[in-house]
Amino acid sequence: MNTVLLESRPYRPFKSSEEYLYAMREDLAEWLNTMYPDLRINVENFMDRLDTGVALCKVSCGFLLAKWDGKTRW
Repeated sequence: MNTVLLESRPYRPFKSSEEYLYAMREDLAEWLNTMYPDLRINVENFMDRLDTGVALCKVSCGFLLAKWDGKTRW
């Protein structure tokens, strides 16, 4: 089993909802790339990569396979 360590980040208050959404996309893109490097997702292409549903299907299949195998990737 591989262990993934992510750096801790300081608490950052956001000035606007747009800043918050950008930070969420940034964090989710980083997490998805850590779990599924072949997705090649980043902040700039985040919504486009999720638009087709292919990335979400890969993630959900990964969760299901891990559950059935009794293993986890996280």
